[in-house]
Amino acid sequence: MNDFRRLAAKIDQHMQQLAAQNTRETHAIINHMMGYVPDLHKIWVGTSDQQFMALSREYPGFYRYAHIMEEASEAERNKTSRPYDGLAEFSEEHKQRATQLLLTAATLERGYQAFRGSGSLQVFQQQVNELGRLHRQWLAELDSFKDSLRAQGAEAKTLEYINEAFGHLAERIKQLAG
Repeated sequence: MNDFRRLAAKIDQHMQQLAAQNTRETHAIINHMMGYVPDLHKIWVGTSDQQFMALSREYPGFYRYAHIMEEASEAERNKTSRPYDGLAEFSEEHKQRATQLLLTAATLERGYQAFRGSGSLQVFQQQVNELGRLHRQWLAELDSFKDSLRAQGAEAKTLEYINEAFGHLAERIKQLAG
């Protein structure tokens, strides 16, 4: 439960940061919090209903994010058709790589936000430099992921969705790093 509490606390903290920035629109929250989807999934599948509710009471931002994602997921399931219907599902390897890319993106966002929130990036120059190295590595891994999808014959529409989703993350990280 401690691991789930740690994940919920991170989600809660980022939701608080978004609230402080007056980010209230559901779509914007989902975009900003995309890197936390794997963490939320871990909590959803790894906790009992009672544990999940305890985390929700302890971390209201976590609860709000979980609620937003549940509503978005339900709305998506209820659509009569979606532009990605009929696209081939990722291989297990590509699912794992995509998950790792999301987790690293979340780490980068949280790291840069924490240093920005401290007021001065100069004080943490060594850590910021390490984040820069991780950012460059993430961009290279993202390119490798896309190349791998292309090599396996991924449909053009699949690559468009990947470019859009990870493009939003890359842009936000770039802005935070700048």
